[in-house]
Amino acid sequence: MRIICSGKIANTTVGHIDHALAYAAGWQRLGHEVFLMEYVGRGRCRNANGQLVPFTEWDGRAHFESVARFYGLWPRSCLIYKQGEATHGMSYREAVAVARGADVLIARSGQIHKLEEIFEAPRQRAFFDGNPGTTQMAWHQRAEGHEPLDRYDALFTLGFNIGTPRCPLPVGGLRWRPLPRPVLLPMWPDAANGERAPFTTVSTWKGRATFQWQGVDSGEKSDNWLSYLDLPAASRQGFEIALRIESADHQGDRRLFEDRGWRITDPSRLREFGDYRDYIGRSRAEFSVAHNRYVEFQTGWFSDRSALYLASGKPVLVQSTGIDGHLPTGKGLLTFATMDEAMAGVEAINAGYKSHCRAAREIAEQYFDSDRVLTEILRQMGH
Repeated sequence: MRIICSGKIANTTVGHIDHALAYAAGWQRLGHEVFLMEYVGRGRCRNANGQLVPFTEWDGRAHFESVARFYGLWPRSCLIYKQGEATHGMSYREAVAVARGADVLIARSGQIHKLEEIFEAPRQRAFFDGNPGTTQMAWHQRAEGHEPLDRYDALFTLGFNIGTPRCPLPVGGLRWRPLPRPVLLPMWPDAANGERAPFTTVSTWKGRATFQWQGVDSGEKSDNWLSYLDLPAASRQGFEIALRIESADHQGDRRLFEDRGWRITDPSRLREFGDYRDYIGRSRAEFSVAHNRYVEFQTGWFSDRSALYLASGKPVLVQSTGIDGHLPTGKGLLTFATMDEAMAGVEAINAGYKSHCRAAREIAEQYFDSDRVLTEILRQMGH
């Protein structure tokens, strides 16, 4: 099959792009003919100082090519500026010709729908929602820049409870199909070290778009981090977060963590895939809260990043978002809703560390293996 994958890659400055590239590289591993395409509007072409620059001078072009080469997708890749005024990689004419012969287009953000000649040409189109709750509310409210969800043939989501009675958010009559993100397991081998390392995670702080539904505010991720500040002292376990707190207005927030024993590191140093994989591989386990919208509305969201900790054989201890019943919890993957439950999770992992590590990898192999997940996507689309 010929498959076009699209995502927001070119100006992603840390190694998290694996969540987007796993689709393209995974289908290529399965023997499909895969192309990578991304739409870029003028507002995204900014230099390190945040200033607008011409597309031809934008360093996002080099980053896009580097990523595509790393995943074995170059030269079957095209970064498209505006309506094809300029490209990096394939020419716009070549990209359109590829689209006309494509069986499936898969979009995970990136606004590929703005390129009508490419978006409309494949036989089928599917959208993969990595931000359950926000995506559905943007559609419900017809927010500026929302995805045209009614133009896709299939809608997939990382939110296992989206469209079910467990999650109250509206779906507007759309059918959402829950599936975990794919992980290319050969790229994420079981990392045996980490017994003396801290629990870690990579996280955001503030600034995401918010919404309200039925009097409940979606809030910020920081709302939940602040509830667990005393965990290092209470558990006597080391904790580290690769957390971007850039604004001078938030320096006091950073001190809140450091004064309570957290180590805060700079996530921008995880720009390359190897940096990201090594950071996870050197960790003892993952500890993380979830964005408040996932918790408040019990979307059943499970993090792209947490899937990679599991694949690396690292136990995962995360705030409950309603994943219980969809993924096995209690061994290798543990959830919490209170400080006491978080403490109990840390103690359980430390008491049976090696068995939790084995269980973590087994969960990744059973639920997140890209061969399984990507085959299932195509099966649900009739292939």
